[in-house]
Amino acid sequence: MVILRIDFSSTIGLGHLRRQEAYIQRKNIKNLVVLCKECDEKLTKLPIIKIQDKEEFFKKVKELNPKEVIVDNYNFTYEDEKKFKELFPYIKLTVFDDTYEKHFADVIINHNLGAKKEKYENPEKVKIIKPLIRKEFKKIKKRKFKKEGIFISIGGSDAKGLTLKVLKILKPIKPKVNLYITSANKNLDKIKKFAFLNRWVNLHIDEDVAKGMAKSEFGIITPSVISYEAIFMDLNFLAIKTADNQKEVAKYLKRKYKVLNENEINKIPRLIHRRKKRSFKMAKSSGYKKMDV
Repeated sequence: MVILRIDFSSTIGLGHLRRQEAYIQRKNIKNLVVLCKECDEKLTKLPIIKIQDKEEFFKKVKELNPKEVIVDNYNFTYEDEKKFKELFPYIKLTVFDDTYEKHFADVIINHNLGAKKEKYENPEKVKIIKPLIRKEFKKIKKRKFKKEGIFISIGGSDAKGLTLKVLKILKPIKPKVNLYITSANKNLDKIKKFAFLNRWVNLHIDEDVAKGMAKSEFGIITPSVISYEAIFMDLNFLAIKTADNQKEVAKYLKRKYKVLNENEINKIPRLIHRRKKRSFKMAKSSGYKKMDV
């Protein structure tokens, strides 16, 4: 058995869940259970056990006695990892990290584009893995679609409410928009109303993001896991940085793509207009187009 420790919800986002779903697919992990403190069970098909605190987490680990525990959670600190290994020296502890923190785990995994082992204190424990792409993207890429419109997906939960702000900024130019959100979006009702009143917005709730990318000409996304998926799908895009943990990916993407801070979204219409006047397609080199997945 493998235990996966993650949190995900409409307030903290779905990024960790999505990348772990891809990792589970890649590693073909079958016997797995998720331990989470903050999570919405409707958002995943993975088996869930809810916990109240770290003490209950350790208790469940002892009870379930897995061969490996995978932690993808910023609140699980170096001291927590150290305590884990003191309690369970025989259980492999794997942690995901994308901000170059100090760790006491057996294995540290970073899947960010441009990640560097030497930036870690203990690089011998670090594995830089290929970008995590879910199976649905690999399947849909083999199909041919007519490409039209702008794909927009600003986080599964969009905790800062940027989706509605971007739509309002785009309203004067009314481009065709393929908007992909989840039922975890805190502004769901407002977005539904906006889409109903503005028919240039095609709203997709809890639908296949891969298909949305395949059918679009351009994307407005975040510098996170979804940016790897867009690159894999050959979808040109601009990214809006919405969280501190996106800093490293944003820095890497800036070499080839336009990356905005959340207070710069008013620039989006001008960038879209510029794209129409001349090619806004970025260079397809350095692993951007043909990622080894």
